[in-house]
Amino acid sequence: MNAPRHLTLRERIYEEIVRLIVSGELPSGVSIDEKALTEKLQVSRTPFREAIGTLAKEGLIEIKPYRGFFVRSFSRKEIEDLYELRKTLECFAVELAVPRMSDRDIAGLERVLDEAVAALERGDMQTYGVRDREFHETIAERSDNAALIETLSRLAMQIQVCRTIANESRDLAQRAATERDEILKALRARDVAAASALMREHISDVQQAVLVRFRDDEAR
Repeated sequence: MNAPRHLTLRERIYEEIVRLIVSGELPSGVSIDEKALTEKLQVSRTPFREAIGTLAKEGLIEIKPYRGFFVRSFSRKEIEDLYELRKTLECFAVELAVPRMSDRDIAGLERVLDEAVAALERGDMQTYGVRDREFHETIAERSDNAALIETLSRLAMQIQVCRTIANESRDLAQRAATERDEILKALRARDVAAASALMREHISDVQQAVLVRFRDDEAR
């Protein structure tokens, strides 16, 4: 398990399980083999279950009495609700953040976007996903609203799992990069209304891509 040394054992287990879920190695709805995974990670059951408990609180793991642990599966309604909430919160974050952004802040966001586009060009969807999340988190942080930042942070893992599904479509990822480029233009112009509208459009695009994949999976 390659993780920074300052992390606790529980945190390292948490990070590895998140990686397995986001990468698709532990797909939605699958039962988690506790014995196999603790052996793979070379950890005991206590810190493993502590990490599972944290993931359950964040909505990534379902604990079913007498049946075990399962990767959270999302219904169509849950996906729709999650993205509608995300649009409201992230647009609010944009409205608060834009007046507070310095040229240095925007340059930092531009670097993140450049790295995301470079990842797309080489087909590295995992790095693209990381940079995409960094872009959204940075805007939230610049809102300087602790309650908003905390709420978005709690939703982040669920959003990342859904986004990973959508990111399997390279066309969507390319469109998303273009949309974020337009958002950056609005940020440079300090155009709050345009930046908020573009963010809503971007999230709606991802939402529809996830729902399309959801329908495709249902039809199988």
